[in-house]
Amino acid sequence: MIRIVSRSDAVSRGTSDAELQRYCRTRAWRRLRPGRFVSRAQFDSLTAEQKHRVIAEAVFDATTASDAVVSHVSAAVFHGLDMWNADLSRVHITRNRARGGGRSSAIRVLHTSPYTDEEVVNIDGVRVTALARTIADIARTLDFETAVCIADVAARTRGVATEHVAAALDSCPNHPGNRMARKVADFMDGRSESVGESRTRVLLHRLGYTPQLQVQIVDARGGCGRVDFELPAIGTVLEFDGKVKYGRYVPEGKSAADVLWEEKRREDRIRGTGRQVVRLTWTDLDKPELVDRMIRDAADRARRGE
Repeated sequence: MIRIVSRSDAVSRGTSDAELQRYCRTRAWRRLRPGRFVSRAQFDSLTAEQKHRVIAEAVFDATTASDAVVSHVSAAVFHGLDMWNADLSRVHITRNRARGGGRSSAIRVLHTSPYTDEEVVNIDGVRVTALARTIADIARTLDFETAVCIADVAARTRGVATEHVAAALDSCPNHPGNRMARKVADFMDGRSESVGESRTRVLLHRLGYTPQLQVQIVDARGGCGRVDFELPAIGTVLEFDGKVKYGRYVPEGKSAADVLWEEKRREDRIRGTGRQVVRLTWTDLDKPELVDRMIRDAADRARRGE
């Protein structure tokens, strides 16, 4: 991570305030907040999550309250979670108090909410809400789809379970966001192997379907492989194909044509079991009516034995 330079440190090394202003004006440095600077070239080379962490470190460093911790999406960034669709424009800080009201500025959102010592961890010298508490806070404040995507990553990569998040919610039983958050906690599932699969699962839920996840399909010759989702009642399986957007993965020694041929043979074997296959892409996830029609058409084909 890049080095943050404080005004006091720069001045002690002989840099004047006028020079600091000139560095920012000429875009050699970027001002993260009053009195905190970084190299603009280095900062611009970072990902959105990395940039947010640098800014969060600068904001936290300037926070004088001893009970302040980095929280919500900012804490999730420190924990290294995939932050699909999360607003990272401001740093989130929580103070350990039941009342007092949160305050917001252009760069920071201040929350007030009780927390226990067990709900705080130290990451590279920064006090951050622990992972289960972080997911609970995210589930209270973000929309259902975004919160589920982040919670699924925590479940898949870090072993965070529904009961862990539920316990964090119980620690603040009167929080107004708990009802919404419990829906996220109950729905999160580490078997979703990507953001695309998490989004697909949310979409299927909204369409009224309850799929089985990561199902092994077997025909007379043995295993056909694992599918992302199965709707056994209507003889349909669904695959989320994120590779369509980014280019199909081609193993060494094979061509793109080989990969496509193997996928076709696999789908033919799945269809040979009486199931139909629906393959979804990123753009499909923004068209629920289309996805519903694709599933219904596949179910009709399965019923006719096509």
